[in-house]
Amino acid sequence: MLRFLALSLVLSCALTMKAQSNENPTIAQAKVSVEMSESVHNLLYLYKAKAKKYPQIAGFRIQIFNGRKNDCLERRGLFLRDYPKMQAYLLYEVPEYKTQVGNFRTRLEAEAFLQSIIDAFPGSFVVATQIDYPKVD
Repeated sequence: MLRFLALSLVLSCALTMKAQSNENPTIAQAKVSVEMSESVHNLLYLYKAKAKKYPQIAGFRIQIFNGRKNDCLERRGLFLRDYPKMQAYLLYEVPEYKTQVGNFRTRLEAEAFLQSIIDAFPGSFVVATQIDYPKVD
């Protein structure tokens, strides 16, 4: 976990962007080039390789409902209607289904999002679980 945090810090600090232009460009003429050292490319490759080998990491989600499958699907649909870009999961653990949302790296991020949805989804709470790796393009 410590190595992953160090890798994330190095990767975020090492990326530099530089815009080059000799004149005042219009929107159609604007060009941006990204320069990255070979070591940053190597770190990015290692990050992607690790994400393929270990598809999930420790993190947090918010459980908004548990119960029968149809009820969980209904709550999931209500959540996705209001937050279409957020991930929502339907999980089954005997004897009931659970609807969980989000992929938060820290409890603080999860608690902050929980405060924004608690009125719409009363009884929601933060759970520690395995989450998907953040996407890197």
